[in-house]
Parts: sequence; C-alpha cells; structure tokens
Amino acid sequence: MVEKMTKYIPASYESKALAHNSSITVKTKFNESKLTAIQIIPEEVNAIFNQQAVEKMQEEAIDCQSPELDVITGATESSSAVKRALKDCFAKASGKEMRHAKTLKDGTYQASAPSYGFMYPMTGEVTFQDNKIKDINITKESDSLTSQWFEVAKEKMIPRIIKNQSLDTGVVTGASASSVAIRSITEKAIAKAGGDVNDWHIPVSTKTDTVILKDYDVIVVGLGGSGVLSYCAAAKSGAKVFGIEAAGAIGGNSVSTFGPMVVNSKELNAKYNNGQDNIDPADLYKTWIKYVGSDSKAEVIKTAIDQCGPAIDYYIKNFGFSFDGVFPGAPVGGFLPSFVRKDWTKEWIIYTADKDNKKWYISGPDHAFQFENALEKAKKMNPNNDYKVELRAKKLLTDDAGKIIGVKAKYYDGTIYQIYAKSVILASGGFIGNAQMMKEVYGADCHVFGSTTAKGDGIRMARELGADTYALKTLPMIHISQVPYIIRDNSLSADQKAILSALATTPDAIQIDETGTILGSKDDTGTTNSDLKIQTAFAPGFHYYNAYSQDEIDQIREHGLSEITTKINIFAIGQGGKMPVANTPIRDIDKIIDQTIKHRNAWKGTVREIAELLNMDQAKLEKALGSKNGLFYLFENAAYAYATCGGLNINEKMNVLRKDGSVIDNLFAVGQDSEGVENKNGEAYTPWGGQAQAWTFVSGKIAGENVASL
Repeated sequence: MVEKMTKYIPASYESKALAHNSSITVKTKFNESKLTAIQIIPEEVNAIFNQQAVEKMQEEAIDCQSPELDVITGATESSSAVKRALKDCFAKASGKEMRHAKTLKDGTYQASAPSYGFMYPMTGEVTFQDNKIKDINITKESDSLTSQWFEVAKEKMIPRIIKNQSLDTGVVTGASASSVAIRSITEKAIAKAGGDVNDWHIPVSTKTDTVILKDYDVIVVGLGGSGVLSYCAAAKSGAKVFGIEAAGAIGGNSVSTFGPMVVNSKELNAKYNNGQDNIDPADLYKTWIKYVGSDSKAEVIKTAIDQCGPAIDYYIKNFGFSFDGVFPGAPVGGFLPSFVRKDWTKEWIIYTADKDNKKWYISGPDHAFQFENALEKAKKMNPNNDYKVELRAKKLLTDDAGKIIGVKAKYYDGTIYQIYAKSVILASGGFIGNAQMMKEVYGADCHVFGSTTAKGDGIRMARELGADTYALKTLPMIHISQVPYIIRDNSLSADQKAILSALATTPDAIQIDETGTILGSKDDTGTTNSDLKIQTAFAPGFHYYNAYSQDEIDQIREHGLSEITTKINIFAIGQGGKMPVANTPIRDIDKIIDQTIKHRNAWKGTVREIAELLNMDQAKLEKALGSKNGLFYLFENAAYAYATCGGLNINEKMNVLRKDGSVIDNLFAVGQDSEGVENKNGEAYTPWGGQAQAWTFVSGKIAGENVASL
C-alpha cells in the first residue's frame, strides 16, 4: 500500500501584518493539497485598497495557490502586508515557521524613498552591525520645508525601529508620511545588505496594561489649536486638566495656518490700527447670516463675532500669543484684507513666526512654539495638570445614569487609559482623516493637505451618546488642487512636473466631471481672487478632469502652452519647477504624458476606451468632448483638503446638544468638532479669511472657562 503524500496540514491558519499604520489580518483554510478559503480583513480601508481590491486579491490567491500576488497599484504597502501574512499562513500549513534566514553584511547603506516633501525623495543611511540595525541617519529630505512633522518622525520613529529591530514598527501618528519613508529607507537598505526584507517584518508586541487616572475636572480630547486653547482657559480658571492628543505632537492643523480673523482686538488695534476698530461687527454679522441663509444659529454667530477680539486679547495677555507675522518679502506686518469683501481692508492677521519672526514653511509661518509654550504654561498652573501625546480617545465613559465621567483611550503601544473627570471637551479636529466617514457624509473621500490624524473621534463618541450634528456636510476646507498622485520620484524633472500640474489644473481646458459631463459653473466661494478658486470642492468626488484632444497635445508640442496655463502656480504642494514662457514648444510633452499615465494621473484613449477606464457614461463623454473620433487625454485635477468643518450641534456656551435641543451635561465641543454651527450644508465654509482659526480662540476660551465653573 502506497502512503498518501500530503502537501499541507489540513486546518485553519491566521496571520497578521502591518500595512501603513494599521494591521491586515489574513484568515485561511487548507486541505491536504491546497488553499481552499481565504479572508483578508484590513483594519482600515481607503479609496484604493477597498473591498473590490480585497476581493481581487482573495480570488488571485485561490487561483494561483501562492502568496506571490500582484501588487495593487497605489496600495503597495497594503498589498505587501497581505502577501507577508499569506506567506506566513502557507508556512504554517506546511509545518514550517518563518525565520530570519539571511545574515546582513555589516556596513552603511544608502537608500531613498518618496515622502511627504514634494521637492525630492527622502534619502538616508542605515548602518548594520552583527545582523542588527545599528543606526539610521536621514541625510536629505524636503519634508521639513512643509511643516514641523519630519522632526517628530525623526525623533520617535528612528529609535523605535532600532529598538524593535522590525519593519513592522508603527508610524508616528501625525507624521505618517515621514515615518513610512524612514521605514522604507530601512527596508531598502536591508535588501542592499543582502537580507530578505520579509524576515524583518516581525510583529511588534503591544502592551495589555490598563492605567487609571482619577480626580480631574476636565479632559480635553485633542490638543490641536482649539484643544490647547481650551486646556489653557480651563487651567487659568482653576481646573485640574488632562489633555489627550492622538498625534505625536500637539498643535494639529492650527500650527499650519497663517492666522485668524480678528474682530476688534484691543491689543492688535492699538498696535496696528491706531486704537480704532478694524471691522464693523454689525456688517460682519449681516454678511455672515446672509451667507449661511439662516438665523437658526444666530446666537452662536453673534458670540463668535463679539468674543473674537476679547478671546484673542485673553491669549495674548495670559499665554503670550503673538500676531506680528510678515509675509516673506513684505515690509511690515499687521492686518490683511478679506479675500471676499475688499472693503474689509483689515480683516485677518498672521501669527508671529519662530526664529525672530523669520522661520516660514511653504504653507505659512512656523508658530508651533506659541501653542507649545502656552500648553506648558497652563500645565504648570496646577501640579495635577498633565497631557499625553500618541493617546487616542476611544470612548466616553458614563455612569449607570448615563452621566459622563471620563474617557477611555489607547496609547500607541497598546496601553489602555481610563481617565476620570467631571467634564469633557471634544477637540479632535473633525474627520478629514477618516475615509469611511468622508464617504458617508460626502459620498467621496478627499486627498489631504496636512495631517490625517483627525478621524472623527469626537463626533463619533458624542453621537454614541445621542448628540446631534449641525451642517455636517459643510464642504471641506479646500484651497488647493493638484494631480491626485503627486510624483515624488525622479521620473520627471521639477520643470516637467510643473507643466504636468498646470495641464491638470488650468482653467484653459475642457473640464469634465467623473460622470463624463462638462463640469458645472459653480466653482468658488464667491471670491473674485483666482488663487482661491475651489472648483474641485464642488465637483462630484472632489475631482475632475482636464481634457485634451490629440490635436491639442500636438499643438502644445509644437507651439507651447497658453498664457493662462503658464501662469498656473500650485500653492504649498507645488514641486519647485518653473513654467516655460507662453508659446514655447514643449518637445518633451510625450515623456511628461507617459509618466503621468504611469503614475495614474492621466488617461489616454478613444472616447470608448476612456469611458471604460474611468467608468464614465460614453454618450455623455462624447458630448462633452465634442467628438467621438481620435485620441483624447484626460488629466485628473484633485482637491486637497485641509480639514472638515461640519460637526456637532452646540449652543453659544459650547455645550453639545441632543436632537431635541437639550444639553448633554458636562460635554463640550470646540474647533472643527463644532464649526458647522457657523456654516451651511453643501457650501464652502465661511470664506472671508481666517474665520476657522478665529473659532479656535473663541470656542476654546468659552469651553475652557465653562468647564471650570462646573
């Protein structure tokens, strides 16, 4: 009798691997000869690695009976995580365990990887000694031109990779792009040193401890601008305060803004306006009510106006805030005109920058130090005051009667915190970083300029207790358009990338929405300033396509770009290239197009082919293009959002409200978690300049003082 040979041990096997900063679990079943079932369970999904992509990989795994699956374009990390987890399942089913097999060659190896910086890739050197990662040194990067987050990643990510000796080290929240680049550089260096990168994707153990903190007066959930200001006002009013921040540093998106709207600050008027009012509050109120089209939140709007100046003065006097910022190249600082109402000549102002008011990022003055100094001063006001970064709130704690008594949160290392207090201020920054919630609210996700830390935690937790929302569908804060997948490698020069961006964003082209229809005419917030036009904010899916015929591309090759197109300048996320003079032949247009298509920023084909590629209505597309013959090129123009504005329903005291209008005791909401009360569903947020940042000061002061009085 011949003994039957078995390939696998029949059973169910499960494995987990880290993708970007979330895990992907792979569950499998094997019989004696093959993989019979697979389930891929991502902890988070996005626009690319979605359910359709998951199902495709599941089908491929069954068909090919191997972990060597195709990588989903644009979802390399997620695809690689699936492959590693599946490889582990195959190893287990074969009666083997994945082990470190290849020894690294001692030495220092250089590698580069795309990162958050738009100018050029990040480059670093990784040193190996005795088969261990000894040191990681970043030698070149452009991330720090954009914000302070690279330094946060450098400070936290590098030591953790070295400590864990693992490529499964989680990224630093708020600095994820820089963290991923550091991890990718390390991975490439391992390969150069002769190692198998799969051997270095070792799961990092997490803690299961629970820490209990008691006897606080208030917990502030989120230490972005409004959270820090709430913390400061509560501490100044005598409260014992604990702050929770999910990111690796405090400040949130407020440290990337230019400055707030100002309504008659005595301090700033004395300094920059001869002691006179800088704006007529009655005119502002009338304009505001007209814009939102309703007086249902008139008291909140009136409070936002009346308390703006006093709130800014409060933080100037008590916490050292300063607003003497000067545009690079400008002679002096002071008030700046509204973007919409040109008769409001002194409507907003710029934060004082660090380093003697001279340090600017691409996106504005470096003023994180102001929030950091204010928070540290507030912390010292009571020996019990404290805060913790990389701690994300998960649930509001209540007693048997439903009264709020604290917050449950999770630290980056897995430790659970249960913090008890009399009241909670929600300042989690909206939900721009939550792809699923974005789709639920707007029907589409959106690219993000800035941090994706804001996952809607505050809104979600409050809704679990019956909280109402207000103008949740206020359009995201969108001032920037660019191609969806910015080319961060060296496949094109900076000048070629500038031409690509111009072709995608110029108004001098046929503009087609995602259905194949000519884009509607509603294209801005009412401003006449072309730099602030936000067509993509109103476009379906927050994107559209600039279309060109083959004849138009040939014309560009021989006779160059139009005057309008050569004047395109991408704010903040441009890549440093220079545009050619109008009517200068673009001889390398074919190379630019080839790389644009390769990076999924453009599509080429007949009307039928493009309609199939982009799931458009062929008849509509044919009508929009004006022809059904020949080749066409569609360049995608995508919105980049800074934050969301719609949030929880509150009153003028910042109390969170239920749907029946009653107050949820001891729960407050500020900043992006409540800014919908100043806005309108389906419209851009109030556009005159600095209003969102002004709300951080007003809402933070009011909420902080009110919780201290409970």
